[in-house]
Amino acid sequence: MLANIRAAIFDMDGLLFDTESIARWAWQQALASHGYIMSDNFYSEFVGRDLSWREKILKQRYGNDFPFEAIKRHRIEIGDRRELQEGLPMKPGALNLLCQLNSLGIIIALGTGTSRSRTIRRLSNAGILPYFTTIVTSEDVPQGKPAPDIYLEVSRRINVTPVQCVVFEDSCVGVEAAFSAGMYPIMVPDIEQPSPEIRCLTYKILDSLEQASEFLEQRLEA
Repeated sequence: MLANIRAAIFDMDGLLFDTESIARWAWQQALASHGYIMSDNFYSEFVGRDLSWREKILKQRYGNDFPFEAIKRHRIEIGDRRELQEGLPMKPGALNLLCQLNSLGIIIALGTGTSRSRTIRRLSNAGILPYFTTIVTSEDVPQGKPAPDIYLEVSRRINVTPVQCVVFEDSCVGVEAAFSAGMYPIMVPDIEQPSPEIRCLTYKILDSLEQASEFLEQRLEA
């Protein structure tokens, strides 16, 4: 399969960057300041989802009067402040994998549910923005993950058929999106572990991007 791959598409948060722990903390702090409680288990429903989905499930739980916009602004404010103060660690093996793919002439793209402005800031601060031929966010498509829209839009922009794309994802909804798009999902779990159903949708489940680099090298040599 990998011999026919022309493009590698990456998710960002939880895959390239160790963002989920900060995001979970920021949501919990923002909610608590308005008198709401978010357990770690409830936060797991946020992983890989865009803001429209998060608004939907928060209002389902807390009612239609839930002040989503105010809490979202607070969450972004405190999350970004902590991110800028402490820095945002890149996941081990991320840079090496991007370099490896680039040297092989494989097109590299990004598909994320994070806003474009925050995506560009994170990639730029890490010095890896130039690796990405195109960036598609949930702002660019009708539906976020697990719908395939983001990945299909990447495919359209880079003019590579889905069956020639491998997708690196850390979330279950991301794997669903890539599989539904007709691509090959490789999952590198972060805070969310794959269910038996998700395992059936993945091409491979790996422990890290370092392992992904080794796996890619072995397959290409074979």
